[in-house]
Amino acid sequence: MFDGRAVANFFIDRSIGSARPITAMTLLKVLYFAHAWYLADTSQRLIAQPFEAWQYGPVNRVVYDQVKGMGSKPITGRLKSFDPGTCTFVESAYSFDQELSKFLENVFDYYSHFHPFKLSDLTHEEGSPWDQVWREAEDRAVPGMIIPDELIMKWFREEGDSQRKNKGTLS
Repeated sequence: MFDGRAVANFFIDRSIGSARPITAMTLLKVLYFAHAWYLADTSQRLIAQPFEAWQYGPVNRVVYDQVKGMGSKPITGRLKSFDPGTCTFVESAYSFDQELSKFLENVFDYYSHFHPFKLSDLTHEEGSPWDQVWREAEDRAVPGMIIPDELIMKWFREEGDSQRKNKGTLS
């Protein structure tokens, strides 16, 4: 399991390296899809921090807090996390094995081509984990609007197969 900011930095580096600029909204959605597909494929969490159901889809708050001021401008800076050893904020480093790196590259290469609003639509499908939490909040309080990993894993295992067949595989 990895810090969301480190995985986000991998995607930012991929974006810059492939000359495919990404916005905050795209980064947040690609991060969610990477977490979701990883859960579906391995039954393990990719991102340590939870995803929350916000108006425009799932959001990882620690990543959002650092990209929220970017608006629709491309992200060019790297995200930081607090280092208690030095009491400073440092760039969130990542070191993934070849298999995970390839997986993340595939997720980025596939989803980063979509318009941010299309990515939002994909996360808002009826019955999706976001939709279930959002609808539940209409009837009662849902503290933090956390989207449980179990919902994400179940949805992507059951509905994801049809998406993979219809839209191409990620692996």
